[in-house]
Amino acid sequence: MRVLMIAPPGAGKGTQGALIAAHFDIPHIATGELLRDHVVRRTALGQAVQAYLDCGELVPDQVVLDMVREAMVAAKAAGGGYVLDGIPRNMQQARATYLIARELGMTADVALHLQADDAELMRRLLARAALEHRSDDTPDIIAQRLALYHEVTSPIISWYRDRGILVSVDAMRSAQQVGREILAALEAMRPFLDQVPALARRSVDLTGLGDAFGATGPTAGTSG
Repeated sequence: MRVLMIAPPGAGKGTQGALIAAHFDIPHIATGELLRDHVVRRTALGQAVQAYLDCGELVPDQVVLDMVREAMVAAKAAGGGYVLDGIPRNMQQARATYLIARELGMTADVALHLQADDAELMRRLLARAALEHRSDDTPDIIAQRLALYHEVTSPIISWYRDRGILVSVDAMRSAQQVGREILAALEAMRPFLDQVPALARRSVDLTGLGDAFGATGPTAGTSG
């Protein structure tokens, strides 16, 4: 099973990515954790990352993509499955990640899209900021992050939908309810992944299945 995560801040991407990885016993490739790990281990990539951080600059896409490639090579050696969390964040990254995966014979089976409305995401992120004493997560900053997500992510969602690998899930419920729905859907799909050619696949919208997996509505269950 090869899954990449697409979700706005606060939708529970990290939580659900870790759940999927544990359930299918596959690596959870989280770019934020990769960056921190390389910095701590003082690898060549980590030193490059640290140099950008020391200058107050964003880490370039290519540095992050190099880390993803390295992690994917390790995932291939471990069996070929993965959950990719933290990239892509824009169309350029989506295409670059696809080319890396295609080169390794590890293109994603599922692009998992967690959907939640901005009001609920704002509530979750403000609650997390208060809990973690994060003064940088103010309503204005969170609103900017959400606006940027909608601006750059919409083309990505359309691209994965056109490729037939998009699976959309209602993330407005508790982490447990959302997780049960995701795992049930992925388990149902797993037997067919090797049988259905990539070009014949169709995207799946599970956002209307709230009654089966738990009532839709704001909860305090997920963030990240």
